[in-house]
Amino acid sequence: MSTPLTSPLLHPLPIGTLIVPGRLYKSATSETRATDDGYVTDELLEFYQPMVRAGTPLIVTGNLYVSLQSKSAGRQAGIDDDDKKTGLREWVDLAHSGGSLLIAQLNHGGRQMVKSADPGRTPVSASSVREPLYGTKPRPLRRDEIPALVKTFADAAARAREVGFDGVQIHAAHGYLLGQFLTPHTNRRDDEYGGCLDNRMRLLREVYHAIRARVGDDYPVLLKLNGTDMLPLRRGATTAEFIRVAKVMEGEGIDAVEISRAHYESWPGMILGHYKGFTRGQITEGSGASMTRLRRTAMLAAAPVVERVAERLAPGSEGFNLPQAEQFTARLDIPVICVGGFHTREGMESAISSGRCDAVSAARAMIADPYLFKNVQDPLPDHPVCEYRNGCIARFGGKAIDCYVEPIRIRKDRMVGRMEQA
Repeated sequence: MSTPLTSPLLHPLPIGTLIVPGRLYKSATSETRATDDGYVTDELLEFYQPMVRAGTPLIVTGNLYVSLQSKSAGRQAGIDDDDKKTGLREWVDLAHSGGSLLIAQLNHGGRQMVKSADPGRTPVSASSVREPLYGTKPRPLRRDEIPALVKTFADAAARAREVGFDGVQIHAAHGYLLGQFLTPHTNRRDDEYGGCLDNRMRLLREVYHAIRARVGDDYPVLLKLNGTDMLPLRRGATTAEFIRVAKVMEGEGIDAVEISRAHYESWPGMILGHYKGFTRGQITEGSGASMTRLRRTAMLAAAPVVERVAERLAPGSEGFNLPQAEQFTARLDIPVICVGGFHTREGMESAISSGRCDAVSAARAMIADPYLFKNVQDPLPDHPVCEYRNGCIARFGGKAIDCYVEPIRIRKDRMVGRMEQA
């Protein structure tokens, strides 16, 4: 059954100077499809091609590293140097060929990496708080290093505009570096970048202003934030604090905010759903393969119990970030985008028409079904549906992003093949 033209999914949404022709977007996903040194490949472009053919209104890239220090996983695409421009421009051209808008997500991994991509260097963070998943002990970012770090974000944004990206998204969610500064658990500094919330958001504000100075007032700059840190028994930032961050950033000129949740060390995890086999996939085929043997052995031994309890505590549901996102929507005048388990037309339309958010985004659902935007309007026969088993996320940094539930992947590949021949 076709989606009525009155569906909120088909309503345009202004984001800064953009008019986005719809309200279901592709949220950022770590693709693990670039070269080892961060260049765009045909394999990466092939991942996005069906989404473009489906008419997906807006696509956010996987996190692009802004410097070698910021690279957090294997085969991650970079925007850290001018020599990346040719491939990045091809990515933009692909998106625009089907009418999709393409947003470059700018990120610094901070402590959330197994080891630094910069040989001989120690990962940095707000403070020297060990990352328990990977076991990484970062060093605190020195005050005199901050201006150069801020400049890497601004340089990356300038490259994004130059090659034709329709905007950039500053990644301050999921416990990456900017999120590490926002969260008291990971930010224990006693200088002007730590302590009160105004100080903890200082680095984010400096990054934003440096970007804005390079790209101008007419270029869309979006922000990704947690709605909850999901850090029980630790000093996570509260939803109220994140709303205040968003409100401050709105006042300074940010154009939209996307709401997600959690850090890598959050438990049950930032990717609610099913967890059986997640640990084994992460350790044998994902970024966890680079962990120490002792850590891998211990995690595999604990996995059956940990995964079973996690699934009971946080099985997830469609729109699982809506309880937080609607609080942002109530306080902000800029668009609020909510990610988290969306895969049905009914769920998406309800989230938007009820006023709980202005648009929805999907990551895992579009990995399983890159024609999701088309299929929520006029479903193709036997189209794949994500079951949120998280094999795709488990393998990032090791194997190329894809659906690793074989029956679903087979349906997806058949669908893509049919559409390519149509």
